[in-house]
Amino acid sequence: MPNFQIRAATPRDDGDWTRLRAALWPDCSADRLEVERVLYQRSPGVVALAIDEQGHAFGFAEVSIRREHVSGSRSDVVPYLEGWFVDSSRRGQGIGRSLIEFVCDWARGQGYTEIASDAEVENVPSQFAHRQLGFREVDRSVSFIKDLDA
Repeated sequence: MPNFQIRAATPRDDGDWTRLRAALWPDCSADRLEVERVLYQRSPGVVALAIDEQGHAFGFAEVSIRREHVSGSRSDVVPYLEGWFVDSSRRGQGIGRSLIEFVCDWARGQGYTEIASDAEVENVPSQFAHRQLGFREVDRSVSFIKDLDA
């Protein structure tokens, strides 16, 4: 019997969700994390939280709905796994898998037939985890930007 539950986040979870996002993206400013949180709350996506028996969140998966081209997708509108994280002390217990199952069930319930995601080229553990959960690699890229004011 698991000692956690997976559920959709509510506004009262904002503090836990923000803390977990900061752990996943430690180089992201607090201001940007806040802007993104507000945007997610206004979007038709979903944020799933892993909650322990005391009611504390220790993992999340956030899904947006992308309306632009997504490599490998057969659809114009695609649920996109933007963030996926489990506290290091709780990894290896099936929690990440449970979070992905929750968001996939949510996406199916919304009428979608696929879900997309990405991982940094150097993030081999994330790539492995995606493959273990049935994701297939469809593209590799290196992104560039040129500052025009330099």
